[in-house]
Amino acid sequence: MTNLSGKKAIVTGANSGLGYQTALELARRGAQVVLAVRNLEAGEASVAKILTAVPEATVSVAHLDLSSLESVSNFSAQQAGEPLDILVNNAGIMGPAFAWSKDGIESQMATNHIGHFALTAGLMPALGQVAGARVVSLSSVYHRRGKFADGSATELRGTETGYDRWARYGQTKLACLMFALELDKRVKTAGMDLVSVAAHPGWAATGLQKGDDARGNGLAQSAAVGARSQIMAATDSTVSGGSFVGPRLEIWGKPRVFTGAKHAYDQQMWSSLWVASEELSGVKFSV
Repeated sequence: MTNLSGKKAIVTGANSGLGYQTALELARRGAQVVLAVRNLEAGEASVAKILTAVPEATVSVAHLDLSSLESVSNFSAQQAGEPLDILVNNAGIMGPAFAWSKDGIESQMATNHIGHFALTAGLMPALGQVAGARVVSLSSVYHRRGKFADGSATELRGTETGYDRWARYGQTKLACLMFALELDKRVKTAGMDLVSVAAHPGWAATGLQKGDDARGNGLAQSAAVGARSQIMAATDSTVSGGSFVGPRLEIWGKPRVFTGAKHAYDQQMWSSLWVASEELSGVKFSV
């Protein structure tokens, strides 16, 4: 088990599900962990739970609403001055009814991808202070269902016309995977010592599923088991940049380095999505 003493980690959406389990495990291994959450009350409760399980842990909570670019900017400004070893872009929403974010972006894309794109850009100064810092972007087996026609800002922004909540969710998770791969390519080209990887939990009962969407979760892995993929991606030095970590049997099993859908490795689309994401978020990366 990797000792993370002296290292700092930020986990988004860490008040429940995969994020909570990831924050708990990183804290157990000695990392200073910031739980970046939209609901501060729930975040404080999660901090208390972690301290009950790991009394010596160093954990704190900070407000972050990934659907708001203003909130992302404020959070990044607060955190960017201190070296950051691990960023786990975990938070997400899954299959809601159509809604616009505060910035006029369809809510799933705003939260799952654009918010994390802007967050990672804002934290690059902090990540750049640490040799071998890691960025973990959370994808899903649903990335296989995701398709992009041209990867334009218009396509990323979305539209209510013909909205299919599950196809859109797949699109967001494909975007997360492609972001991780394009970031890896860019930092390598720039000669930056940063590891960008993607992970997915397989089929895990995380609390994102509600009502009819939760049917069958009795067969799913627990959130603690599902989180093993992103924990491995965040801590295992043998996982190299550009890797994708997921369960051995894709929806169940121990984590391993995994190959995604063929269309996820379209480097021209990576580049198109990157440009569109910069346009929508209004942020520019240093790589």
